Amino acid sequence: MHTYSAIGDSLTLGTGTILFSPTFPDYYRTGIEQTVGKRVNLQKYARNGATTGDVRSWLEQSLPIALGDIITITAGGNDLIDAAEEFALTNNEAALQEALMSSCSNMKWIVEYLVKIANEKPQMIRFVNLYNPYPDLHFAEEWIKKFNKNLISCTKNEDVEVADVFNLFKGREGCLLSFDGIHPNECGQFLIAEALIKTGVCL
Repeated sequence: MHTYSAIGDSLTLGTGTILFSPTFPDYYRTGIEQTVGKRVNLQKYARNGATTGDVRSWLEQSLPIALGDIITITAGGNDLIDAAEEFALTNNEAALQEALMSSCSNMKWIVEYLVKIANEKPQMIRFVNLYNPYPDLHFAEEWIKKFNKNLISCTKNEDVEVADVFNLFKGREGCLLSFDGIHPNECGQFLIAEALIKTGVCL
């Protein structure tokens, strides 16, 4: 049996979906089970509003959840949202640039930490990039693309893959986002799982 640890923010938590409906970790677990023919035990550790710094802090303090041989990380959207709020007040891009730098630093640390554990026990480590919930805002698209580019460079490792949901969601936001216009609905959650499966299963 394999153990899958889903760690992160509201995406992992399933905010925006109907109560008790499947979320991407549930779909992803099923996809892996069908691929490897073995049962996968799913554990979630997520919080609304969590940033890359929060995920790093959880790992530094040792999560109250055993890290499995399959790990997904969703984080970064709130880093940009927090910085965008400051940008809206000051019109100074320094806050956004700082968010990119600090999130990259946190993600590098997260990867180094998880890879160190992977040397003791083989793991599949997967990050999910950001989609754009504000497709009509050029400002949002620009910085999300910068974050996603950083995510690839800052998590580069043979044990790590990045699932591309940005391009899956682009142009389809109206049917993939929930009533709040920000979080994925059940269809969006399913597509995130599909993007993760496309990164490959190596167990």
